[in-house]
Amino acid sequence: MAGVQVREDSADSEELTIFQERNPSSPELCEEVDRLLERATIRNPYFAPEWLSSWFGRQPSGTRPLLLLARAGQGELEGIWPFVERPGLLGSKGLWPFVYDEANYFHPVATDEGARSLVRGLKSQLGQILFSWIPLMSNAFWEKFLEPETKGSKFLTLTRMPRKTALIEAPTGDEAFDDFLDRKLGSKSRKSLRYDRRKLAEQGEVTIEKVDSFEEVRASMPATCLVEVESWKSKEGAGLYSIRGKRGFFFELLPELGKSGRVRLSLMRLDDRPIAWQIDLLDQGFAGVHHLAFDQAYGKYSPGKQLLLENLGLAWRERRTVDFLPGNFDYKEKWSSRVEPVRELHWFRKCLRGHLAIRLLRWNMRARRKIREKAASTKAGENVLRASEE
Repeated sequence: MAGVQVREDSADSEELTIFQERNPSSPELCEEVDRLLERATIRNPYFAPEWLSSWFGRQPSGTRPLLLLARAGQGELEGIWPFVERPGLLGSKGLWPFVYDEANYFHPVATDEGARSLVRGLKSQLGQILFSWIPLMSNAFWEKFLEPETKGSKFLTLTRMPRKTALIEAPTGDEAFDDFLDRKLGSKSRKSLRYDRRKLAEQGEVTIEKVDSFEEVRASMPATCLVEVESWKSKEGAGLYSIRGKRGFFFELLPELGKSGRVRLSLMRLDDRPIAWQIDLLDQGFAGVHHLAFDQAYGKYSPGKQLLLENLGLAWRERRTVDFLPGNFDYKEKWSSRVEPVRELHWFRKCLRGHLAIRLLRWNMRARRKIREKAASTKAGENVLRASEE
């Protein structure tokens, strides 16, 4: 491993060292990350050891990982920020985050001291590479650790708030979840949910199964395929298994997460037929709704919302903060107690290629925004026409 010294500004802060690690599947490193997760203040469920190992193990030959590690003087791990090297403009190279095609957050796992050192360690990489990209990060990490380092920086920056996320904060008192939900929903919405529950129950016996161990999660995986095949997400190419190789990835990953108590799978069945399922990523006082899908044949009964509400109530009783994760739907914002922006950063070395790259990136963003606006306008027009014909 190669090390670069990073000294904190605070006089009483311990000096940390940034190391570069190339093997994310190292058993020793996985054990260290497990210990770090017991005390980390900056948390990210997508950078738990199981995600790092399973994802990297399925990457093409030649993929070059670069894990930034912040270590204290005695070698104790204070932070990890995993990246992969990717080709850039005109023969350059840059850093993309691990799990870039699946995760919803890309900030590091670290203590406060480790987070500060990792940010400075990332800056030091821009002396050797052209750019780094952090697609989605929590607003808290951005404001406390990363944004201060971009102000007055000698590097070129492009920042955005591409998405937002909704959260239901963990209860601090004795309020019941049903009372909380009554405050969030109007009488019409509550009536609609009661109607959906009653009508679904008329179709057969409705059961909800929750599993969180290795054996139970593994045994439940085939049933998830039955739901995915019939979901609207899969029909539009947005299902969890729509991309080739993703089913094998999650069949490997989710049971492994069950070993460490980092996942809970929920299955709603009508008689013996699975009609909805949900993945919750679990952490200390946290539940992230990674995926929710339902059989479109039963869509008029809202099985997805029914299953989600069941799991929200469980998280409430466990006193977990629920994060709907970036890209949430409007109804989730209505149910939430807080909505936050999610940040994005492109960081470029100041040079000719850097200036050219950031200019092309801005042009691409504008072009994509116009395409989305045109598509939204066309869809709205089609809806108006359809309504006028009915």
